[in-house]
Amino acid sequence: MILDSKSKNIKRYFKNAYDVKICDDGSLWPVRFTDKLFSVYSQDEARRIRSFCPSGVCIELVTDSSFLCLYIKTLDFARNFAYFDLYIDDVFVETIGAEPESSLPGTITFELCRMYLNRKVKGDKRKQKITIYLPHLADVRIKAIELEDGSVAEDCCNETKHMKTLLCLGDSITQGMTAKNPSSAYPVQLARILGMKMINHGIGGYVFNEESLDEEMDINPDLITVAYGINDWSRYNSIDYFRERCYNYFSKLTAIFPGAKIFAVTPIWCSSENEPKAMGYLCEIRKEIGQIACKFESVHVIGGLKMVPNRPDYFVDGIHPNDLGFMHYSLNLLNEIRTAECKSSNCIW
Repeated sequence: MILDSKSKNIKRYFKNAYDVKICDDGSLWPVRFTDKLFSVYSQDEARRIRSFCPSGVCIELVTDSSFLCLYIKTLDFARNFAYFDLYIDDVFVETIGAEPESSLPGTITFELCRMYLNRKVKGDKRKQKITIYLPHLADVRIKAIELEDGSVAEDCCNETKHMKTLLCLGDSITQGMTAKNPSSAYPVQLARILGMKMINHGIGGYVFNEESLDEEMDINPDLITVAYGINDWSRYNSIDYFRERCYNYFSKLTAIFPGAKIFAVTPIWCSSENEPKAMGYLCEIRKEIGQIACKFESVHVIGGLKMVPNRPDYFVDGIHPNDLGFMHYSLNLLNEIRTAECKSSNCIW
């Protein structure tokens, strides 16, 4: 059985995407942004590529098929690798992919019968929930999804329609750089643990910029995380200019989403902590972000140094966490959010 752009309700099999566009060649492109935001990020080629990557997006369906095959094509990449993570009934069972990205085949096949998991074998018509996270740092298009002939494919919309929504705003770390597994990124793990739908608006290299907020975006998040600052620290020369951009960002964000709980995460540890930039040390930027963000009633500030162990072995390059570093980030961020929510009289869970 083939599911493609001609199939009824094909878009319903994609989760954590703002929309699913049908390209001229019929391939499916799950996107995270509005066309307005694509135009903002397309002013720079590196930002454009990163905005086109389906970070956090997964294919999710219920099926009795013994296999699932993805027919794909990859275009540009933000990092030169591409991996797919397979979950069966919410159990992470396999990663398939390639490095470099150019060696990725056009067909990715997942075997869905796992004796050790539930003793399912080929011909067994028991249904399973299948979740496949797409590569988070490569521009991937889905040409078709193939299932076993005679099998069923059901969307999970009844399960997800009552879920609350998480919106994650930030730079490369929010996008998931540089975890190899797409489901290791903290927005994915946070959403899974909290049982929420999620849109990942992380863009590598990005900064506090109110233009990256689209007031016409059709989304109503219950919970928002904001994590910028490291690139602002490296890029700008004037602390007053940074303060203005940071304040304007939170002012617009809180105006667009007045009902959302917002958590501002200051920059996590990096190996260049003790190197002064034009605006000072990174610890001073953390302080500035905290002082500005706490001026807004709906914003709670979380210290980024608590997120990832302050040791190089939890990072790929001294800035971006590895998969293990992201696991710490996810759990520590979850703990900070739950602690803050326990003190709130308006808990969202």
